[in-house]
Amino acid sequence: MISTAFRLPEAPSPALRLARAGPEASPSSPGATRAADTVEKPPEIKANSGKAQARDLAWKRLERAKARMDALKLMAKIDPKTALKLAAELAREMKGAVKAYAEAGGRNVSTGDLALIRKQAADALEARDAAAEAGIDTTSMDAQLKHLGLREEDAMADHGFFEEVKRIVAGLKKARQDIRGEAITALNPPTEEDWKAADRDQADLEREIDRAASGPAVSIRV
Repeated sequence: MISTAFRLPEAPSPALRLARAGPEASPSSPGATRAADTVEKPPEIKANSGKAQARDLAWKRLERAKARMDALKLMAKIDPKTALKLAAELAREMKGAVKAYAEAGGRNVSTGDLALIRKQAADALEARDAAAEAGIDTTSMDAQLKHLGLREEDAMADHGFFEEVKRIVAGLKKARQDIRGEAITALNPPTEEDWKAADRDQADLEREIDRAASGPAVSIRV
């Protein structure tokens, strides 16, 4: 399971709850009730994905970087030169995590992407219900609904990963500002070369994040 450090953008849609409940569930069935109980749980990286392990490892790298942020904040106050080197090291670690996640099929999914797929799922659910009321066989529509639900779950996992990335990057930027301020009175401040190296690592990280958004709006992994 992926990290629970992020907040889901909103509760999963009915299509996602149906996908989790199984193909025979409907909004009024016991299966759907069980699925509704999972609304507050974070999305999972599917065990049947060939690249699930790589994404899980990317999450672990992200969590390690996050765990070191407190040390960076404290170091900035007492040893800005060492703190800057740590900030650069964390930027490199973050870049590696983002690259690994993207290479495993992950994408920097926006809130707009999620809204789009949820609109598609809502339309499909409405059409399925209308067909059922008219006595039309909904087997193919049920399969489509499940597919849309799985796409949504996949997108939620991606969105959660990159929301955590953005929070850590914001923390790195704040730490760099603190380091610059503390360096004014430090006995051994970072040199110009230290700053150039740290700036390169920070820029490399932000470029890697930008590249992760260049793939499909919503990734579909199998």
